[in-house]
Amino acid sequence: MVLWVGVANAQVQTRIFNVDSEHFKKAMDSLSGEIIIDLRTPDELKEGKIAGAAVIDFFGANFEPAIKGLDKSKTYFLYCAGGGRSSETAELMKELGFNTIYNLEEGFNGWKKKGLPVEKR
Repeated sequence: MVLWVGVANAQVQTRIFNVDSEHFKKAMDSLSGEIIIDLRTPDELKEGKIAGAAVIDFFGANFEPAIKGLDKSKTYFLYCAGGGRSSETAELMKELGFNTIYNLEEGFNGWKKKGLPVEKR
């Protein structure tokens, strides 16, 4: 007799929040332990970045391994220059089973345009 034992697949339901600059900042300020990721290139970083952001160049050779190596249980705040790369990265992270992702829809350009704080390198 063959006995089949089924294992419940604990599928993670990823939550992606596509938000504007004000909601992005408000969520960052209200949470603790979150990780902010700047997906821009070294040239783009010359304009500054959001304080505390780690940099993972979307076009860099180590982009995908760096994303795959992140702790999936943490909350991530993603941004790029205009919102396209961060949106793609949020979808990749969803496929990989990350829990919570905030995507800055208008990117760093929108953040700066609203006069929100920028850290110069």
